[in-house]
Amino acid sequence: MPDSTTSRTGKLGFLRRLAPRLRPWRSRLVLAGVLIVVTSVISLAFPLVVRELLDAAFLESSMGTLDRIALFLLGLFAVQAVLNFAQSYLTASVSENVVAELRIELFDALVGQSPGFFARRRVGELSSRLASDVGVLQQVLRFGVPELVRQGLFLVGALVLVTATNPRLTLVTLTAVPVAILVGWLFGRRVRRYSTGIQDTLATAVARAEQVFTQIRTVQSFNRERWEAEAFAREIGSTRDQGLQRAVARAGLTGAVTFAAFGAIVAVLWQGGRLVLAGDLTAGTLVAFLLYAVTIAGAITSLAGFWGNIQEASGAAQRLFELLDHPRELDEPASPRPLPRPLDGSVRFDRVFFRYADDQPWVLEGVDLDIHSGQQVALVGPSGAGKSTLAALIPRFFDSSRGTVSIDGVPVREVALEELRAAIGVVPQEPMLFAGTIRDNLLYGDPDASPEQVEEAARRAHAHEFISGFPDGYDQWVGERGITLSGGQRQRLAIARVFLKRPRILILDEASSSLDAESEHLVQDALQELMKGRTTLVIAHRLSTVIRADRIVVLDGGAIEARGTHAELLDRSAVYARLYRRQFADALAGSAPLADGESP
Repeated sequence: MPDSTTSRTGKLGFLRRLAPRLRPWRSRLVLAGVLIVVTSVISLAFPLVVRELLDAAFLESSMGTLDRIALFLLGLFAVQAVLNFAQSYLTASVSENVVAELRIELFDALVGQSPGFFARRRVGELSSRLASDVGVLQQVLRFGVPELVRQGLFLVGALVLVTATNPRLTLVTLTAVPVAILVGWLFGRRVRRYSTGIQDTLATAVARAEQVFTQIRTVQSFNRERWEAEAFAREIGSTRDQGLQRAVARAGLTGAVTFAAFGAIVAVLWQGGRLVLAGDLTAGTLVAFLLYAVTIAGAITSLAGFWGNIQEASGAAQRLFELLDHPRELDEPASPRPLPRPLDGSVRFDRVFFRYADDQPWVLEGVDLDIHSGQQVALVGPSGAGKSTLAALIPRFFDSSRGTVSIDGVPVREVALEELRAAIGVVPQEPMLFAGTIRDNLLYGDPDASPEQVEEAARRAHAHEFISGFPDGYDQWVGERGITLSGGQRQRLAIARVFLKRPRILILDEASSSLDAESEHLVQDALQELMKGRTTLVIAHRLSTVIRADRIVVLDGGAIEARGTHAELLDRSAVYARLYRRQFADALAGSAPLADGESP
């Protein structure tokens, strides 16, 4: 994707992109700006007061004047400290609020993307964007921008005052400016390049770590801990190397600018000393001029450092706003049509084609299928036939490339996503639970459900029995992705969660294919209870789980090869007969016939 931040608006483009988010806090920003101006004026007044103090000491030899000036300085610095505190708090409060809102906006943009978006991205990289890249912007907002304003005021104010004091010395001071600009341009580009590389490499490392942590059993079962650790070390090593290169660039930037700035101060000291010796300048005026020169040098150095920060923040902002600007692959309809009330739950696929990208082969080709209200339809076929993809089109996890998917005659593309998905319940092959309690996971189906409703759903899913066996019952912690529970237990909790959702349409995607016989029996009982009165689409490899379906649809190569009952398909579908023979070979070879619905 092209650079949507810096290419259009320059290196400070991300500040313009942040401007609408800063607008609600403009009163605090204005007040903070006023305080920066006041404290900067106080700092700029300091050399003038020092001049008066020194001239009073060396020329007037007045103890009373010296005391008054010293007390005035103490009072001035006390006021400045209080104002600095207030300004720092105001700036911090704005940056914290803006960054929090930016993280919320980014998360909202990401969570609204389709599953296909996440299939092409590493979750750890997205997490890094939320944490690391936003953190870079936070530092610039909280410290960089206030310092930019402050040092800019110092530079302009000090230049005006030194010019009024002695134009000849001002010309000597300004010799550092072109050097600082040239060095900043040369080194700033390198800083930005290295900073962007660091953030990208770090995101890759974080993504790898998150993948390892979530698949730790697989990693350990293959004894790949050392290999993964070495791979992670390589990524971090690359980050370190780029960090060192960035440090060299930033150090070169700061060092060169500092040398130029303070070299100018030496020239001022030399030239000013000659003027004092000639009687053309007082010692107090020279010291004041030197303090202003130091202020100018410090401002130039700080602005050079800020330029490095801008380069780093620009790269981070580019990645963030690319995610924010990424169009949603599933658009909400401009004028949503409501689903009928009450909802019958009939589903129709009308000449549906689908592929994941224009340069990829068709996954579905011309599928026509009607699922009547309350009917149980099973999808079977070899792996890769398009069964799960076809089911994913109903809740619009993906949109069909051609053709129409409709519910009760209303195309799903014309229904608001929230309303559409509220009518559909999905029980996947691998149910994913969230780190939290059993109750937290069940309430995901209906956050407003009462404890009695939660328990009733668990009972209907045959989950209450094992839940009651835990020390904390429904408040038992299940661990990351429900790792403390067995596969059958996780599956029954997923079913209970759908019970609480109370959908009209149900999609069962290999819901019991990976369970042992006892767990499968309990899950099948729970699923039979869940399917009562609901339009159900069942995806299964095990034909024993779908023999009793109202209708079985055989998919092969993305198209419907046949449809009918179990008995009909054994005669008319070569694909179905082949699957049946492979799965029930032992039972068919034995003397005892296979009972209807019995697993081999």
